[in-house]
Amino acid sequence: MSSSNGQKVSTPELVKQRSFVQTVRTGGIASAARALGLTPSAVSKNISRLEAELGVQLLARDNRRVVPTERGLRAYEAYGALLAELDRLQATLAAPAALTGQLALSVPGGTLAWLAPLLRAYRARHPQVQLRLNVSDAHSDLVRDRNDLAIRFGHLKDSRTRALPLGSTPLLVCAAPAYLARAGTPDRPAALGEHEGLLFRLPDTGKTRPVQLSEAAPAWRCCAVIDDGQALVQAVLAGFGLAQLPALLVQDHLEQGRLVEVLAAWRPQPLAVNLLYPDAPWLPAELDAFLDEARRHFGQAEAQVASAIRSR
Repeated sequence: MSSSNGQKVSTPELVKQRSFVQTVRTGGIASAARALGLTPSAVSKNISRLEAELGVQLLARDNRRVVPTERGLRAYEAYGALLAELDRLQATLAAPAALTGQLALSVPGGTLAWLAPLLRAYRARHPQVQLRLNVSDAHSDLVRDRNDLAIRFGHLKDSRTRALPLGSTPLLVCAAPAYLARAGTPDRPAALGEHEGLLFRLPDTGKTRPVQLSEAAPAWRCCAVIDDGQALVQAVLAGFGLAQLPALLVQDHLEQGRLVEVLAAWRPQPLAVNLLYPDAPWLPAELDAFLDEARRHFGQAEAQVASAIRSR
């Protein structure tokens, strides 16, 4: 999240709270000090004073990093909401100021090309905001991992977040032409048992994601299990076998003929795509601005984000 958006409300008590909140957001006292225009020593003393006043430990410290305790996470959410509300109130009364600071996004591997137009549009409107992209297929806890936003596929579980629907993307079974030339092209779901394929391992659970079709089908012979979306795409391109992937990850490869969709008539229900953000009464201005840009960019939530993939 950003460090400064114009002059912020500041009292000695609020400076202590800002020092703590910024340290959690950025993951370190030195980075928080830079964002707040203070020395690391001042930030550390502010947090220690706040802990002494509350009578609880807010941060667990070691030589490499600082991590919020369980009570620290609750304090971070409460103080973060309070400070955002104060800053928003001041912003409505003061002259408009350019957004500055940092915005952190957690995005699955392979989605950057699809997300790039939105990121460019946001940066064009707010050139002083620095984007920090954390690329991982694991589901991010926004507070714990210090992310402001996260792109997520499928069912949402975290009740502490809100979701902006961005649409949906088809799930496609595809393979490289070289594999199909070698093993043949399955013309019905029942033929999958005669083929080799790859499976995606969900990083959060360790379980493999089963192949989904509109009709029951035997499992293919699994030749590899991969927990990274980009690596899975590369393995399919290399001719390892079949794989089921979101269309937005493979659209360019399909259009260029590097991959071929099979069993298109048996596609399952599309996979929902959502933009997660904190369930808080007030959001920082730079985060609010990104949500507005996403609404403009994607338009109606019902539109498919991979609309260029047509039924074959």
